[in-house]
Amino acid sequence: MAIVKLRDLTKRFGDVSAVESVNLTIDDGEFIVFVGPSGCGKSTTLRMVAGLEDSTSGSVHIGDRDVTRLQPKDRNVAMVFQNYALYAHKNVYDNLGFGLRVRGVPRQEINTRVMQAAEILGLEELLQRKPKQLSGGQKQRVALGRALVRDPDLFLLDEPLSNLDAKMRVRMREEIAKLHKATGSSMIYVTHDQIEAMTLGDRIAVMNKGRVQQVGPPLELYDRPANLFVSSFIGSPEINLFDGALVGSANTAAFESAGFSVPVRAEIGANGERGQTVKAGIRPEHLKIGTEAESNLSANIDLIEQMGAQTLLLCHIGSMRLHALVDRNDKVRIGDDIPLRVDRENVHVFDPESGKSLLVN
Repeated sequence: MAIVKLRDLTKRFGDVSAVESVNLTIDDGEFIVFVGPSGCGKSTTLRMVAGLEDSTSGSVHIGDRDVTRLQPKDRNVAMVFQNYALYAHKNVYDNLGFGLRVRGVPRQEINTRVMQAAEILGLEELLQRKPKQLSGGQKQRVALGRALVRDPDLFLLDEPLSNLDAKMRVRMREEIAKLHKATGSSMIYVTHDQIEAMTLGDRIAVMNKGRVQQVGPPLELYDRPANLFVSSFIGSPEINLFDGALVGSANTAAFESAGFSVPVRAEIGANGERGQTVKAGIRPEHLKIGTEAESNLSANIDLIEQMGAQTLLLCHIGSMRLHALVDRNDKVRIGDDIPLRVDRENVHVFDPESGKSLLVN
C-alpha cells in the first residue's frame, strides 16, 4: 500500500491533448474512481499510472518512488482489465498463480497466496475449472484474484464490469467493495458509469476532454457540483436545466424563467448579480408534487414511467421539458397539470458562459 501522487500528468498525441495537467493525491488505502464519458482521458490516465502509456510530461509517484519512467513490472501495481484475459487452457488455480510462478515465487508461497485469494473471493470450489466453465462474474473474480495474489502497492481497475449484465454488475460491485475492505489497498477504478462511481468511490474524479473537472466524495459532487458538466454527469435521471435570470435581493434571491420562479440559496444570491442571465439545475428527484398553494411551478404531463417504488414523469412547462422523479403515484394521467415544488437548497445555479456554479466563489 502506498500514497499515489500525480503531478501535472499530461498526454498528447500530436496536437491532440488526451490528458491535460492532472494533479491528484490518492491516500494510502483510498478507493478513487475516475469517471467521465468515452474519450475523456480516464483510461489514458490509468494507463500512465500503470506504465502502459508514456506520459508527455508530469510525474507519477507511488509511495516514495518516482515511477514515471519505470517499466510496468517495476511499479508493483496490479491491473484488472475490461476483458478478463484468462488463459483458456489453464484452470483457475493455475491462472491465479501463473504470474507468481513467472516471477520465481516459491511453490509453497504461491499456494498460500492463491488459497488466500480464493477464500476472499469465494473461488475455492472453482479452482479446478477452466475459464470456459465459468460465468462472466466468476471470470471477473478470477481476474481480481490474479491481481490480489501479487500483493501490489496499488490496484488499477479499467472498466472491469462493462462486459457483465446489469444484475451481475451489482453483485460484482459488492465483491469489489468487499475486496477493498478486506485488503485495505489503494485502488484506482475507471468507469463511464456514474452509479458505479457513486457506490464504490471514497472520492470521485470527474473528467471531461482530458481535464479533471472536480474531485470529492460522491455526495459532495452530487450536492455541490462545481460546474454544468459535473451537475449533468452525476445523478440519474439527468438534472433538469433551465435558462433564466437571477432576481431579488441577496437573501431573497430567486431564479426566474418563462412560466415559473423558484427561490435559491442566499449563498447564490450573494455570488450572483441581479438580472444576470444564468442556468438553473433541478434534479428530478428534488421535484415533489405539492398543493397549489405550496408549489413553485406547474407542469403538464407528457409521459409516465412506473418504476415500482417511484414514478418518473416527463413533463413540459411551455417549450421547456423536465423530468420529475416522485414517490409511486398511480393517480396521475398523461395530460394532467400538476403542481410541483422544490426547496431552495436543491436549486443549482450556473454561469452559462463559464459553466461555473454560483455556489463556488
